[in-house]
Amino acid sequence: MIPIMSGLNHSLTGIVFAAVLVASLASAEIQIETVAGTGSRDYSGDSGPAAEATLNNPFGVIVAPDGDIIFCDTGNHVIRRISRASGDIETLVGTGEIGLNGDEGDPLQASLHEPYEVRFHPSGDLYWVEMKNHVIRRLDARTNKVERVAGTGKSGFSGDGGLAVEATMNRPHSIQFDASGETLLICDIGNHRIRAVDLSSGIISTWCGNGSAEATPDGALVSSKTPLKGPRALDLAPNGDLWLALREGNQVFRIDAKAMTLHHIAGSGKKGFHPEPRSAQDAELSGPKGVAISPDGKLVYLADTESHTVRAIDFRGDEPVVRLIAGTGSRGDGPDTPDPLVCEMNRLHGVGVDPVNGDLYIGDSETNKVRKVSGLPGELPMARRSLKEYETDEFLIDGRACRVTKPTVPAEGNPWIWRARFYGAFPAVDEALLAEGWHVAWIDVGHLFGGPEAMKTFDQFYLSALERYDLKNTPILEGFSRGGLAATNWAIQNPGRVAGLYLDAPVLDINSWPRQASDELYSKALDAYGLDEATLDEWRGPLDRLEALISEKVPLFLVAGGNDKVVPYNENGGRLEKFYRAKEGAITTLIKAGAGHHPHSLHDPSKVVEWAKSLVE
Repeated sequence: MIPIMSGLNHSLTGIVFAAVLVASLASAEIQIETVAGTGSRDYSGDSGPAAEATLNNPFGVIVAPDGDIIFCDTGNHVIRRISRASGDIETLVGTGEIGLNGDEGDPLQASLHEPYEVRFHPSGDLYWVEMKNHVIRRLDARTNKVERVAGTGKSGFSGDGGLAVEATMNRPHSIQFDASGETLLICDIGNHRIRAVDLSSGIISTWCGNGSAEATPDGALVSSKTPLKGPRALDLAPNGDLWLALREGNQVFRIDAKAMTLHHIAGSGKKGFHPEPRSAQDAELSGPKGVAISPDGKLVYLADTESHTVRAIDFRGDEPVVRLIAGTGSRGDGPDTPDPLVCEMNRLHGVGVDPVNGDLYIGDSETNKVRKVSGLPGELPMARRSLKEYETDEFLIDGRACRVTKPTVPAEGNPWIWRARFYGAFPAVDEALLAEGWHVAWIDVGHLFGGPEAMKTFDQFYLSALERYDLKNTPILEGFSRGGLAATNWAIQNPGRVAGLYLDAPVLDINSWPRQASDELYSKALDAYGLDEATLDEWRGPLDRLEALISEKVPLFLVAGGNDKVVPYNENGGRLEKFYRAKEGAITTLIKAGAGHHPHSLHDPSKVVEWAKSLVE
């Protein structure tokens, strides 16, 4: 339990609030910590620990598909990344110099001007808004190049009905996608409007707002006739609804995605702050400039900038209540840990939520730090047991190690996922499927590179696994990295025995890897196929034989890093994707913008899990 009152100097009301908050959060161990920034305002520290780096007014912050933390280092005019695995920081986009150039080029050669917020599209592309350039840009995951999405670079209001890149906006602040991912929504705050960009056509329109800074009527239609008073921040809820914070209006609205209506949920309209919980519509807010929603949709977090706090609209009771989550209401810096209710902050602008565990990340702008609050309620009921916590059978086939990890309660039909390589590495999908009643299987075919001997070994293991465990006769094949060769080759040879193929940063051409990386491994790869330098041209890899998968309609799920220097996407997975799409094959992709070869898998594996389950039901 957090020590709610240590260091506080609140009134009796504050003491009562503390007791209420403790009761509302039960036994949660809620703590705050600084994950980036020393507090000094500067630009340094790349390739080292994020906590030892210097920042300049961090604003928007999100969790990337691979679990890394991405944030706008606004005053430094860059977008930076914190590795979840190592805690190190690096610049992802920007030179650090003010400007508007670099479109169609390398992200580290692009100049930005005050990036405010950043979002990942469901496809993996990275979008951001540059307030002082009046533009929206993105990092295309497949090309690793910066592209302009909306705005000319000049302030104004024009372009509705035409191409978004020819339109003008006035200090856009926030962006988000609708539930379909087909439309980009932009809080065009200077124009008191929300603009919409159809991502397939590139056409921009006014989605909501008539340009007047008047109060928004409760229940109003999403329409170009409805007034919006300072639309500052926007986020998407798990159910598809959108949440909108009005900075000047000091109110929060829920946008019903089905009825297309706006509903006043929080904020009396009066600017103010109170530490005690209060009925949401009666609560006073103070310039909310960031919105983020818990994974279960029951907490809507607000960066309440002018009160220097994070507050939340809490829907876990009989009626929505605004509660204090972090900060004291006074401007300051820390203490950095552990109690969020005694940690002073300074004009924070960004909040972002981890989609798996519900951790809250804060762009604590004028302390020049990124903070994290952990132990909050609201996480999804998808907490996974570790792979090691399940019973695993180990045995040998022709001297090769085999493992089959068994679920606590097998799902109907005994579905299974068959990992071609690296058992236990980046196991998010495996663990999530085990929780759903799937078996996880593996046989060691190391240094066989998917060649004939590996295929013979796979044949033996497949029959043995079916006999030993009465498994479904069509597994999902899982190929990570060099495991992509074995998984894809076996699927090509046995398309009728495969329900689907899940590939993650797969090696599909030995001339891409290991030829470019290791003479020793390349020699072993040639040996595995009975080749040498003189006969190399005879090699036909999986990319030469994909027609077998198309003809048998084998579905694919492909995950990869768009900036993979080890196994380049455009030489491996990208060629597979291009072929599948040209042949209208069933392929789902998530290409992670700016990401490298590691980490594999997805922080939130639910998309892969739902895809896999859909193939065996």
